[in-house]
Amino acid sequence: MTQQAGSQRPRHIDVVASYDRGVDAYEVLWSPVILPPAIALVRRLELGSANLVVDVGAGTGALLAAIRSAAPTARTVALDASEQMLRVARRRGTSAVLGDALALPLAAACADAVVMAYVLPHLADPVLALTEAARVLRHQGQIGTVTWAWEQVPRAGDLWQLILTEAGVPAGPVRGDDTGLDNPGAVEATLRSAGLRPTQIWPQPVRRQWDRSSYLKLASGSGASQIRLSKVDAATRAAAFTSLQDALERLGPDALLFEGEVLCAIATK
Repeated sequence: MTQQAGSQRPRHIDVVASYDRGVDAYEVLWSPVILPPAIALVRRLELGSANLVVDVGAGTGALLAAIRSAAPTARTVALDASEQMLRVARRRGTSAVLGDALALPLAAACADAVVMAYVLPHLADPVLALTEAARVLRHQGQIGTVTWAWEQVPRAGDLWQLILTEAGVPAGPVRGDDTGLDNPGAVEATLRSAGLRPTQIWPQPVRRQWDRSSYLKLASGSGASQIRLSKVDAATRAAAFTSLQDALERLGPDALLFEGEVLCAIATK
């Protein structure tokens, strides 16, 4: 994506609030959609002899099973800024640390690998986050990232936004910005600017065919929607959900198809 005049980086407080509010819908509905590319990334990392792997922006810890499989003797740490996300991650039996990717609460040169899947676009300063990741990596340690190249929101999503706007629901804050992270050249340059040496960058498709029921749950349960709807009264919220249900009944499967592409990257210190 191209940087637009007046575009803003996400604020930490807004991103955390969104994930805290939407943890249940994220865990059940959205995490399974975006997990496969992150698993593919972990499998390409050389983790067989790793002692410590840090999953920065771990969310609910969905990637931890793949990390443990790739690094069976390593200690894994799930770090995230959302306490509610980490509440779910702890159920998976991992060390869960509440922290900011821009100021990792970890010692220098302590980790063999850092994973940052779908994290960088949500940060106020992606280069600083990568610099922090480089700081905690040991010599020749690896970092793996996943960022969005593009995504096509289903037509049902556009209708939901229209319903919210027509109901007078205030717009929500910026939650992500893919600028500098949405094409291979930009990803390479961003990694190098943090003192890292890119070794692999490759695209992977993401696709999900929603049905009416699952999309309704995703739209109404996402943190972004919940924060917006918290600004209006109960009657307005109920009317918006009813309008969405009615709209979904008139839509065919093509209007519920999500497609996109992510960029997976591996770099070394």
